[in-house]
Amino acid sequence: MSSMGEKVSMKNTTKSTLLAAAGAVAVFGGTTVAASADSVTVKAGDTLSSIASANNTTVDAIVAANKLDNADLIFVGDQLELDGQAASADTQAEAQTTEATAPAAQPVATASSQANTPNTYPAGQCTWYVKNALGWVGNNWGNAAGWGASAAAAGRVVNGTPAAGSVVVFGPGVGGAGAFGHVGVVESVNANGTINISEGNYAGLMFHERTVSAAGLTFIH
Repeated sequence: MSSMGEKVSMKNTTKSTLLAAAGAVAVFGGTTVAASADSVTVKAGDTLSSIASANNTTVDAIVAANKLDNADLIFVGDQLELDGQAASADTQAEAQTTEATAPAAQPVATASSQANTPNTYPAGQCTWYVKNALGWVGNNWGNAAGWGASAAAAGRVVNGTPAAGSVVVFGPGVGGAGAFGHVGVVESVNANGTINISEGNYAGLMFHERTVSAAGLTFIH
């Protein structure tokens, strides 16, 4: 049985992940914000390689121009120089505006750091929420009802045993799920056979928490 401290930690992490992701969607809208011809503002999903390719330059040039210590770690909202030239006054003003309105910086996923892949599920859906909370979840698992089979095909462990940090899958009509099923995140497991879960798109809410029986449910690890 998890301690109270572990429950609070898992719950706070899940909430923070959701809010950060929702903020990124609202501010950046999935589009790179170009500060000027000589600089670019990092958006969610960017890597130095993709930025270099889109701006006809190289990763080494960007690293040198910005004196980066780690080419695999850039942050949403960072303004990167493309050719080492100082940004114009207008660019600096735009960067200050971005800093004032953007959410707290989150590390951008890169292949070399084996970070999580960007979320491609429809924003606001239960699948989108779980992908934000648990980055290891695949992006091509389809509707919630089919996640168990998709996860197993992807090599994940799928069984009837809940664990904190696992995905809980509700089949159609189970636990309030609709025709396409429902998924959530197991926050903690209780000694009486129930689990505490967090979820999105339940009862019309972006974020929701409840305690349910683990009996008959599927769990992805």
